[in-house]
Amino acid sequence: MPELPEVETLRRQMEKALVGRKILGVEVRFGGRIRPSPKALDALVGARFKAFGRRAKLLLSHFSNGLTIVTHLKMTGSYLLKKAGESPTKHAHAVFHLDKKQDLWFEDVRKFGFLKIMKTADLEKEIFDKEGYGPEPLDPSFTFAKFKMCVTGRPSKKIKPLLMEQSCIAGIGNIYADEACWYGKVHPERTVGSLSEKELKGVYGGALKSLRASVKRLGSSSDNYRDLYGEKGGNVPHLWVYGREGKPCRRCGAKLKKIRVAQRGAVYCPTCQKPPRSGK
Repeated sequence: MPELPEVETLRRQMEKALVGRKILGVEVRFGGRIRPSPKALDALVGARFKAFGRRAKLLLSHFSNGLTIVTHLKMTGSYLLKKAGESPTKHAHAVFHLDKKQDLWFEDVRKFGFLKIMKTADLEKEIFDKEGYGPEPLDPSFTFAKFKMCVTGRPSKKIKPLLMEQSCIAGIGNIYADEACWYGKVHPERTVGSLSEKELKGVYGGALKSLRASVKRLGSSSDNYRDLYGEKGGNVPHLWVYGREGKPCRRCGAKLKKIRVAQRGAVYCPTCQKPPRSGK
């Protein structure tokens, strides 16, 4: 699933390529994941892209007429900028016909992603407040003190699943939770209450380093993720543990292992990240 760096990459690319561009028409090819209905996209015809935003893993496309498309890419969703007239693939849900002889496709192979059209003014109340998103980790205000406050209020929670709870920290998923735990030399099953101040600082610093590095490299294409131009992100070769089970740890050389934590896979180093003791 695309996480913060992948969605942020799309946001930046779309901001650069599409702000000020006009929608000439919309072609809906599969409307099952468009809310409130496929017909709602008609209201965007004639409008221009005003700005692009991101909250957690949500991509926000703001328009000049006061509407916003809220997109969740889920597992396989993507936006692709194409030449006008190019035949969409069978996975294209919607095609936005733009000025300057270009089209914008929304594709989703597995059909889990969604588009929600709504008033921009209603975003805070109808989306952000309802989801209860935590702080944005790349915001300058996300200090260690704020991170500590977010996690230590739930001392019995295991650290990796907690990092992935969007109400705790917005935008982190399986990839970067694994990376953060490795940086901090913390086993993914350790409970928050068992972690020392040093270990918490390690996880906090690891989360920021891994997220920033991935944004710089245009994301991690560990599965289906592609950017606006159909290109893979460049971060996968630089991942420390995610997707590397059975390979040597890049810190100590031990063979990386994979386990299940809260029904999700977790890759870790058995030497650097000691398992919890006494259930902690």
